[in-house]
Amino acid sequence: MRWKVLGAVVFAVVIVVFTLANSSDVSVNFVFARERVNLVLVILLSVLLGMVLMAILWSIHAWRLRGEIRARNRHIAELEAKVQSMEAERAASAREVGQGPGAHGAAEANPPQSPDSAW
Repeated sequence: MRWKVLGAVVFAVVIVVFTLANSSDVSVNFVFARERVNLVLVILLSVLLGMVLMAILWSIHAWRLRGEIRARNRHIAELEAKVQSMEAERAASAREVGQGPGAHGAAEANPPQSPDSAW
């Protein structure tokens, strides 16, 4: 954050020095009129308009990104809900398989044996 502030200050100082070095009057054609304006005002107005335009464009970009993030979060929530329902279905089917006729008794009647116990 400090580097951004420092960069903005350095940029502002460069703009001020540049505009003070170019303080003569220039002729500007506004399509409907021609005026003599101080070059400093032309430069500062151009910089200001450029900053406003970039802020608008960045806001549009950020708005689109926020929309994309919301859409992806909704998709993640849907997928998590599917995973939970599939896990519940799997647990239910495992209970059904384990509770079938004779399945519980058969498992207890023939417990698994280790290879060493066979000898």
